[in-house]
Amino acid sequence: MLKQITFTIVLASAILLPTGCKKETPCGPVAKGNPIQFDRMEVGQSSRYLGLLGEKYFQSSTNDFVYTDDTLVLTIVGKEAKGFRVAEEVRYKGDVDNWMAPEKDSTYHYFLDIKDDTLKIYPDGSDYLKSRLFHYAAGTTGLSLAPVADPKIQISGWKTDLSYCECFRNGYAVDYSLFNLEYDRLNVVIDNRSMAFDANGETYVYAGKYGIVRASTYGWWTSMGYGWDLLPVAE
Repeated sequence: MLKQITFTIVLASAILLPTGCKKETPCGPVAKGNPIQFDRMEVGQSSRYLGLLGEKYFQSSTNDFVYTDDTLVLTIVGKEAKGFRVAEEVRYKGDVDNWMAPEKDSTYHYFLDIKDDTLKIYPDGSDYLKSRLFHYAAGTTGLSLAPVADPKIQISGWKTDLSYCECFRNGYAVDYSLFNLEYDRLNVVIDNRSMAFDANGETYVYAGKYGIVRASTYGWWTSMGYGWDLLPVAE
């Protein structure tokens, strides 16, 4: 059975993990370790994410989600003409949810590059991007790294405080706390245009100096989805 853990329990355990920040010695998001930073990418950088499963996307409640024991690992393994080559793999225990089950043992590869202050994600060896973190909209248009001026968006639970809309919206969040770390300013992109055609929506919370802090995708038919939250870097 998939091990699902409530937000409170996982928050405490994530802080105590060897790869996290200790309660008695809080650390900054990029203080130690070598996570992927879009504004200064280099070979060897690696970021880890904890999986989450959410539901009731259409509703105003925000805490309808649980963390899983699945970890997504992104590592920059090379630099080529197309950009920095990333290896992406899932590390899991036991069964995984249906959202994450397809090709669960596969390592995906793709390229990250910065063009015109925008993060571009390119497939490697095929016409289609394969990633559990980046989805169709981000792979098509990229993610702007320029700070968004307005509006201010509140991140609560696994969603934001914006009402449901089958449209594109972006904004920024300030002083967002995740796993005992505080991020001063983050861009927030909510691209739900595909939901008008019964496809999936996407949300990204990120900044050039932090990389992706949260990414999620969710379905129009079920109002359910999954995502990944950035774990603290290793001590």
